[in-house]
Amino acid sequence: MKANTDALLRILGEHHQEAHGIPEADIQAKVQSLGFPLPAALRDYYKILGRSPYITQGCNNQYEPLPLEEVFIPDNDFFTTDKDFLVFYQVEESVIYCGIRMQDLQMEDPPVYLCAWSLPDWQLENRSLRRFLAGKALIQLGVEDRLPYWANFDESMWGMSDYRRCMRLDRECEIDEGSELNAWKIYVKDDVLIVFELDVSEEGTEEPLAVFLASFQRASIENLLSEMGKDASLPSFRTNL
Repeated sequence: MKANTDALLRILGEHHQEAHGIPEADIQAKVQSLGFPLPAALRDYYKILGRSPYITQGCNNQYEPLPLEEVFIPDNDFFTTDKDFLVFYQVEESVIYCGIRMQDLQMEDPPVYLCAWSLPDWQLENRSLRRFLAGKALIQLGVEDRLPYWANFDESMWGMSDYRRCMRLDRECEIDEGSELNAWKIYVKDDVLIVFELDVSEEGTEEPLAVFLASFQRASIENLLSEMGKDASLPSFRTNL
């Protein structure tokens, strides 16, 4: 969804540069080498963010995009039974890959599927490629210390409702990642990116295992933490401020 991409670019702000995108000629050359089209959502992503240093660094067991030149169609040695996918995302440490069905490549915003070494059958990850790309990038920014100022809360007695109340998070602040796995909640409030890692061991629960705050703006994150600090029961946290 466009709103997700807008939120991502708003967080990056002036730190995002035109040079962080991939030229259209390079994208077209990759399309020709594959012999198949790329969905508009994926082409747009590479054109705007394909070389962003905030998104394409090596991750610590998080989802990250494959560089454009490494996007591939599985060969017979690939571990899944179904090879009819364009693979464009991965979690290298956990041997997880994300792909788009070849039959869906003509769609502007196709669904995304994932497979893992331990679960070789493809399963639906997100019904929207646009939401997938923006959501995973926002999680990287929040969790991987990509932004200069951060604060992290570990698991505590507080639940989602406690954090939402304390931070005054409403629906307008929420970014719909759209993942079928429901492992994260993402909010943006006053230039602060807020990412909740959820306990998904029990279906229907939304209890945070950790909460990550990150921002390019020191004053914004300081103000949010100051407001939160008015609650005497606020859990302890780590920060680099």
